Amino acid sequence: MQRRQQYLIGGLIAAVVLWLGGSWVNSAVLGPIQDKRDLLARLTKSVSDKEDQQLYLQRSKKLLRGWQARSFPPDLVKTRQRPDALNAQRLYLEWLTDLAQLSGFEDLKITPDRRTPKGNVYVAFAVKIEADARFEQLISFFDRFYQADLLHRVTSLRVISKESEGDPFFQVTLEAEGLALLAAPQRRTLFAQTKLAEDLSDDATTLKVGKVEDFPKEPGFRVRLKNEYLTVTEIAEPVDGVTAWTVERGVDRTTASDYSKETLVELTPLNAAVPSRTTKEFEQLLDANIFVKPAQRQPYKLKLGPLGEKIHTRGSRPFEFTIVATSYDNSKGKPEFTLAGTPLPGLQLDKTTGKLNWKPSESQLANKYLVKIEVKHPSATDGKLTETLTIVLRDPNTPPTFAVKQPPPVIIGRVWKFAPEVSDAESPVTKLTWKLDEGSPAGLTVEATTGELSWTPEDSIPIGEALAKLTVTDDGMPPQSTSLELRLEVQDDLALFTKFTGFFAKDDDRRVIFTDQSRGKQSLFRVGDSFTVADVKGTIVLIASKYLIFTSGDELLRLDLGQSLREATVQPNETPDATQPANAGSP
Repeated sequence: MQRRQQYLIGGLIAAVVLWLGGSWVNSAVLGPIQDKRDLLARLTKSVSDKEDQQLYLQRSKKLLRGWQARSFPPDLVKTRQRPDALNAQRLYLEWLTDLAQLSGFEDLKITPDRRTPKGNVYVAFAVKIEADARFEQLISFFDRFYQADLLHRVTSLRVISKESEGDPFFQVTLEAEGLALLAAPQRRTLFAQTKLAEDLSDDATTLKVGKVEDFPKEPGFRVRLKNEYLTVTEIAEPVDGVTAWTVERGVDRTTASDYSKETLVELTPLNAAVPSRTTKEFEQLLDANIFVKPAQRQPYKLKLGPLGEKIHTRGSRPFEFTIVATSYDNSKGKPEFTLAGTPLPGLQLDKTTGKLNWKPSESQLANKYLVKIEVKHPSATDGKLTETLTIVLRDPNTPPTFAVKQPPPVIIGRVWKFAPEVSDAESPVTKLTWKLDEGSPAGLTVEATTGELSWTPEDSIPIGEALAKLTVTDDGMPPQSTSLELRLEVQDDLALFTKFTGFFAKDDDRRVIFTDQSRGKQSLFRVGDSFTVADVKGTIVLIASKYLIFTSGDELLRLDLGQSLREATVQPNETPDATQPANAGSP
């Protein structure tokens, strides 16, 4: 056999052997290698998944930290089983109020709405706003709303316009919702706050403030002073606890004003995802007013809202009134308000808002004062408008004062009248109003204009003390009232039971006998003696055998033997001769 044939036969035999034992070879030799490769692939994928998860976790943590920084503060003290956000809702309501007023909303009504907890993660809370606003004011509100770096949104908006031309007022109803993450840092204010360390004029570009620990350390942030936004462009090193900031005034369509020391300075963080609009971009928004028909520009004429006469009562609260300017061209800026002439001592006027504030001193006399207001704007004739406001200053209204006066006894069955004495420093007595309070005796009445009490007590009224409760109110502003409790002595009508039962005489000594039949008590009286029985007061002037004569006030009365004092009759103004004998007959 040739060598070539030997090789072919050997190869054939090897092929047969491999074919018959290939599965064993693959299992015994190649199988473990493949298993290792599969394991390596699985481990590589697991590591890649873990890295992806770690990256996702880091991104989530970063996102959560961002949300926590923008979150409203949760409650400072968690005493409830369920999470709540009362403090956050209160701070949000105050911030929305400032923002709405800054934007120029009118007839503003802001109320807290629902609070909805989501497990132990966050609490969503809503605030409802109802107001009247023009299109520019509405756009300004939303522009500043979304620029604020807060975790909030507008969940509903309703705008009603009754006009489709000009620049009408809209009836705006919107609901804003904020989130308070329970893991967010706790704080008592919504944003960092400090105070001016000294007065700031409207043209100053450097303001000095107190503590700034919670403010950014690098310039470029925005702050708010009342109705003005400012941008801090430079920060100086603090000196004796006072830091000087170089600022850009009147940012975001606000107006620079004067501010006194201790005015609140608040940080206004801006949302980096919401770009600030330039004046031109904002005007383009105004030109795109979808609520009115496009109209040609028409001439404006500045005018003021009704001024009239404003009444202020001297007290702890100062006088406040806001002058409203209308019918001016917004594109030419806001009106500027100033006081013309000689202003009242202490009277202040905000040049940008038109708000008057006055707390008169004690030495300021109560009187009418004329305040001349000057408003500057290109829409006014010759660039300014001057009008007069009348302020009526009056002293506080004091309540009426009762004089101490004991009322006469009340006799059962008899007409009783009594008028309490009262005075009032500001109101004449004829302007007072009287009424009986609950708990006064049955049947007792009062004359509403004079205060005279009238009562004819029936037999069912118990003898003894009765309490009458009386209130008098003056006609001041506001009205003042004073209450009085009268303790009335209710008595039986002893004059009805006291009779002239006899007399005796010895020489010139004549005496009459009065008998109180209700108590079996007798009393003796001579001529000239005075007596008081119930409401009957008299003085004996003549004693005869069957009658007597006594005076009661301006009247001359006769009482016959056996009659009660109630049965006395008026005697003609001819007094009988008192020297006649005691046993003389009737005249």
